[in-house]
Amino acid sequence: MAVETLESSCEVSKRKHGDGSDGTLLDEFSDGDVNYASGVSSKRAKVSREMRFLDEDDEDDSDWEQQRTPVESVKWFCVNCTMPNPGDMVHCYMCGEHKESGILRHGCFASPFCKDTGLSQVEEKLGSGSSPATSSTAVGFDERMLLHSEFEMKTLPHAERPDRLRAIAASLAAAGVFPGRCFPIPAREITKQELQMVHTSEHVDAVDITSQLHNSYFTSDTYANEHSARAARLAAGLCADLATEILSGRVKNGFALVRPPGHHAGIKNSMGFCLHNNAAVAALVAQAAGARKVLIVDWDVHHGNGTQEIFEQNKSVMYMSLHRHEGGKFYPGTGAADEVGTNGAEGYCVNVPWSCSGVGDGDYIYAFQHVVLPIASAFSPDFVIVSAGFDAAKGDPLGCCKVTPAGYSRMTQMLGDLCGGKMLVILEGGYNLRSISSSATAVIKVLMGENPEEDLPTATATAPPSRACMRTVLDVMNIQMKFWPSLATSYSKLLSEWEASRPGKRAETQEAVVNAAAPDAQSVAVDEEAPSRRVAPPPAEFAFNFSYSGDGLLIDDKEACGELFRLISDDPSTDLPTPFDDTTLSDLYNEYALSAARSIASVNKMVYEYKRKLRTARAELEGQRKELEEMDALRIELEEERAKVRAMRLEKKRMKKEAKVLKSEVRRLRKSRTDFVAREKMYNELVAKSASRFEEMRKYVNEQPTFQSIVLELNQISGIVSPADRESAAG
Repeated sequence: MAVETLESSCEVSKRKHGDGSDGTLLDEFSDGDVNYASGVSSKRAKVSREMRFLDEDDEDDSDWEQQRTPVESVKWFCVNCTMPNPGDMVHCYMCGEHKESGILRHGCFASPFCKDTGLSQVEEKLGSGSSPATSSTAVGFDERMLLHSEFEMKTLPHAERPDRLRAIAASLAAAGVFPGRCFPIPAREITKQELQMVHTSEHVDAVDITSQLHNSYFTSDTYANEHSARAARLAAGLCADLATEILSGRVKNGFALVRPPGHHAGIKNSMGFCLHNNAAVAALVAQAAGARKVLIVDWDVHHGNGTQEIFEQNKSVMYMSLHRHEGGKFYPGTGAADEVGTNGAEGYCVNVPWSCSGVGDGDYIYAFQHVVLPIASAFSPDFVIVSAGFDAAKGDPLGCCKVTPAGYSRMTQMLGDLCGGKMLVILEGGYNLRSISSSATAVIKVLMGENPEEDLPTATATAPPSRACMRTVLDVMNIQMKFWPSLATSYSKLLSEWEASRPGKRAETQEAVVNAAAPDAQSVAVDEEAPSRRVAPPPAEFAFNFSYSGDGLLIDDKEACGELFRLISDDPSTDLPTPFDDTTLSDLYNEYALSAARSIASVNKMVYEYKRKLRTARAELEGQRKELEEMDALRIELEEERAKVRAMRLEKKRMKKEAKVLKSEVRRLRKSRTDFVAREKMYNELVAKSASRFEEMRKYVNEQPTFQSIVLELNQISGIVSPADRESAAG
């Protein structure tokens, strides 16, 4: 793959979602507010199109005047997150990316803050490296998959856009990873017979028929153009061939840089941007190549309902998914913890459904340690497939989670310890270009043998999981240990830790003056059973109390009160002033307690100011929402008028056609009338001539008696005249 080819095919791509930006108030919003802001921006962009009619028949509708009155509120879309931005802004107000960023040329190594200058800073330690011929990691990619795109942008660019692959490929090229240090797999289109191992023939035909259409949709968000069917076959074919290469031992592991994604595609339907289920195809091909048991780990932020549907009755393929669920309110709504498989395959479907957004590295690693790896080890797979959606990455506009590239690296390394490292990573979702390119690059580096521990921040590596995460993991373990008894011991231990960490157990709400502060800064409480405390009681006029409930309700400024905590500590090396009496300690107490009170008051003031700004911003957003609703109403009225005008135009065309037919009929009737008059005249002339001739003959017969007798004889013979009539005539 040549970088120049990628650069020539790069187009500025846009979409309606974005992540929080440093230095903006929206970065402090809750996830719900960010999504709400995205929705408002989406509506604002929706009315930015030129509302006009296209004249379809200039000759017949010359009296129709086109309306070209644009309603413009959005000038450009962020290439990184697709968020719409006003034209006077240079940086995206959601993700901070420069409007002319070079992310499509240099990937995550391009600066997000300045215009693309053709240069990038690549902090890559290549070392001795490896050549593609000796590399143990294969990468599957084909530029024809970039042709799969939405035929016509509606209101905003589609999230699943070709720029996703362009950004990842640019990052790998800039880092010298691919092409360079990974083995390329030649692409092929998967056969219909291979697809029918996973999907019904009707589904395969439904996808293939889109190649005859310029634009089609399986669902409101799942598009196809004339190149989509081939792109889907190429993606599935690359995944199948990578699985074969890994099982044959020619390469150790692989990364499928493919699109469209696949984990939402079920047995007989396409949805969620997915056409064919690439992971399912790779799993069955791997089994055909010799893998007895296959493990599929799906860390996409959305549940892979299609993959679960395909394998929920299969004990030889285990499906494990970590995803946002929120009680079924997050797309696609499936993947609850109690969905464990059916028809004898119970326990071979493991779902870790997060109950909220904002899940980070610590939460995922905690779930890996206590759910994914223990069950996977008991399952003992021969081959591991990762449905690697990077939409749980920090900054993704749809996932709203906080997983970092270092977190993805760590999870990849943990899975690599299974089945001798035979692992295939398949790209699924991920819609922030900077997030997916940096995350995919980090994952491929782990596949190549680099140690992620060097890049994993200490805070991330040791970060405790959130209480919501712990609750989810405990729920999953409680369900799954019915099928995997090895979880029971770990479950009991974690349950004890959970009970001990509950706010009510950890620290009851306590009030105390600082005269007996505990050594632990998290528990500012009176310890009456500590006789070694050399602290005098505070003066009666001082009434400043600390209150701590165990959930962070107390904002204690240890820096301001450091000396006070040192004086009242049990450390024998504490250097106390001499002479030291109760008055001295009481003065110090008042001094530092007042300092702490001032610090807390300052923080409270900042919190109040923030809340005030938050309320103001929300009020502004509400006003903008109402304005957009009014504009939507106007747009609907305009659409109705357009429909009426189109109906009038169609009626006008119909009447013109009828008029043409009537004119033709009139001309025909006129011609027929002329012919009729001429024939009538000729007939009248013939009648007159016949009458005259007949009269002459009658006179001649009457004048000749012989002729009269002959006529009578003939008439009698013919029965026209009787003999009586003849005698009468003769007499």
